[in-house]
Amino acid sequence: MSEVWTPGRRLLLELVDVPGLFDDLAPDADLLAAGINSGELIRLALAIEERTGTPLDDEELAALSTVQGIDRVLATHAGAQAGTHAGTHAASHAGHGADAERVTP
Repeated sequence: MSEVWTPGRRLLLELVDVPGLFDDLAPDADLLAAGINSGELIRLALAIEERTGTPLDDEELAALSTVQGIDRVLATHAGAQAGTHAGTHAASHAGHGADAERVTP
């Protein structure tokens, strides 16, 4: 099987030590059935929360049972972070344009 090394698959490789895990792991395969234990799933959840700076909700935690689910959670948080950074950037530059009101002391 030719795997695509998605962000979720790379993160799993970084965090778990299950010999042969990636030999035949389909994107929708149940990770617990593949040999990952619940402690490793907790480490995965904590690593995602640390990287994104956002706690995972119950639905996202449940999605961590497959590589596809991990990829969805990572993509959701990456999109949220990009939106947050863009909003922060826009807010920090608000009022600096040609239409900015000038206040003199």
